[in-house]
Amino acid sequence: MAMALVLKEISISCTVYEMRSTQLAPRTAGGAMMLSPNGLRVLDRLGVYQRLLPMGFQFDWVYYKNAEEVTIDRFPQGHEVYGYKAMRIYRQELLDTLYGVCAEKGIPIVFEKKFTHITSETENEVEFEFADGTKESAALLIGAEGIHSKIRNYVSPGIEPKFMGLTALTWETPTKQLRIPAGKDYVFPTGVLTSNGAFILAPQKPDGSAMLAGTQFPIADRSREDWENLLADKEFLKNRAQQNFEAWPDIVKSSIENIDESTINIWPFRALPALERWASENYRRVIILGDAAHAVPPTTGQGASQAFEDVFSLALLVAKLKQHQELRWEDVLDFWQNIRQKRMGELMDLTKRLNNKRMPLEKQALLGPNDLWVDESNTNPRQMAWLYDPPIEATVNEWVESHLS
Repeated sequence: MAMALVLKEISISCTVYEMRSTQLAPRTAGGAMMLSPNGLRVLDRLGVYQRLLPMGFQFDWVYYKNAEEVTIDRFPQGHEVYGYKAMRIYRQELLDTLYGVCAEKGIPIVFEKKFTHITSETENEVEFEFADGTKESAALLIGAEGIHSKIRNYVSPGIEPKFMGLTALTWETPTKQLRIPAGKDYVFPTGVLTSNGAFILAPQKPDGSAMLAGTQFPIADRSREDWENLLADKEFLKNRAQQNFEAWPDIVKSSIENIDESTINIWPFRALPALERWASENYRRVIILGDAAHAVPPTTGQGASQAFEDVFSLALLVAKLKQHQELRWEDVLDFWQNIRQKRMGELMDLTKRLNNKRMPLEKQALLGPNDLWVDESNTNPRQMAWLYDPPIEATVNEWVESHLS
């Protein structure tokens, strides 16, 4: 929907197809998600950000504590120096807001349209079919349907996400249920590092009255059906959450004692290798973006924000293409993919270093100095500007100018 909104701004009409009737889902469906300054900046440009403010929990830092509950480090997720605080918001509330803005702009959204395959592609259009047997055609088909994208199989056949041997196990607990110790300077979100690994407590709802609770653990990969079966086995997941119960501090124990099964979720960590193509090989009429093109583990909370960056940078280039007919579509797409893949490489490096920070401290001690992210904000307040305030427009403008000269 964000892609539709930016295309609308440059007078390109489009239609959004949704596989399910997601506009009918309850407010908390899919749990909460992270939006960082780089993603919020794009949403602000689209007139969406101000609508989200009353719905989300805003914050600046994620804090890390050791097993004695002493704060030992912190990681910036947002800050006024980057223009925006970070926000945790229910995924469905973001979707509902985008649905509303699209409706106001006259952008059609068609629900219950499950894409099956592309029937033909020419230099002028692409035709595609849905599970109900209907067909549609367009000058451009953009696939943003997530890590298990079917459109990706057309653009880059045979490429599958790589499982990283870890899954997150999370649930929601009322904040009032937590036994927050006095004198331990708890500020949320917080990760508590023990011999069990890291346990995350992250506020949800605008007033922080609910808390995402969870941890991650190694697990063997399995079929998609078996992952679904695992998610359905709430009793097993509750028992897994309670494993080595005594190793956790009391605040963690209080979040585990009465788990609401309806809020339990698992998030297998998967990543995509760098794809050779983000656009179809012959005519470039089919494009993928977001998790369909570059899925990364949820460690950095950058999944949605990077998708919004994809959208914004591509729209800027399309607008330049409309203004300057001498630019070639093929060159535009190649440049776009190159800058976005470079960006994702930098993000994967950060992901690795942050994942290492969730290891037990005794294992962290065995790592090299470049294997862990370290807070330098006291001497470098904009340490993370490369992530949260990227010069997307300047980068695009510089490339365009170099190709017009």
